[in-house]
Amino acid sequence: MAKKLHRIKEVLAENEKSGYWLAKETEITYGSIHAYIHNKRDPSLTSLFKIAAALKVDPKELINSKG
Repeated sequence: MAKKLHRIKEVLAENEKSGYWLAKETEITYGSIHAYIHNKRDPSLTSLFKIAAALKVDPKELINSKG
C-alpha cells in the first residue's frame, strides 16, 4: 500500500470545510482536489501552498510526517 504523503483530508475535516469549498478558494479543479483527498494523487508544491493558504495553516501541517 502506498504511503500517504499529505494530510489534506484530515485538515479539511478539522476546519469543517469541503472539497468543493477548497476547489473554489484555491482555483484548483475539483477533480484534482478530489484526487488529493482520496490519496489518488499528490499535489504539486504550488498546489500544496495554495491549499495551505486557503486553510490558513502552515504548509508543514499538510505534510504527513508519520512513517
